[in-house]
Amino acid sequence: MGVSWRMRPLERSLERIRVIQRALSRKRFLSGNWLKAKRKPAKEHEYLKDFRRDLFFKLGFLLAEEYDLLVLEDLNVQGLIQRGETKKRRWMRLYDSSSPS
Repeated sequence: MGVSWRMRPLERSLERIRVIQRALSRKRFLSGNWLKAKRKPAKEHEYLKDFRRDLFFKLGFLLAEEYDLLVLEDLNVQGLIQRGETKKRRWMRLYDSSSPS
């Protein structure tokens, strides 16, 4: 199975979306041309979704071939950040109360 890791199609697709969206924004809302132009970004987003999905499947296949066991962890980064901030506040409060005034 040949795997292509070229990101050029991804970059080209993102650029195309920007251009199409800009052209759409210049159309009069709900006009015939606006309705026609509205389909183009949807089509490009669909291509982008399929491209990324294919890339993830290929990556998963390569990892599955290479390793016997693969472990993924879903981290709650926002919670870790908040918990870290409360720890820091608690430490600072302890530090402030223990310092001689």
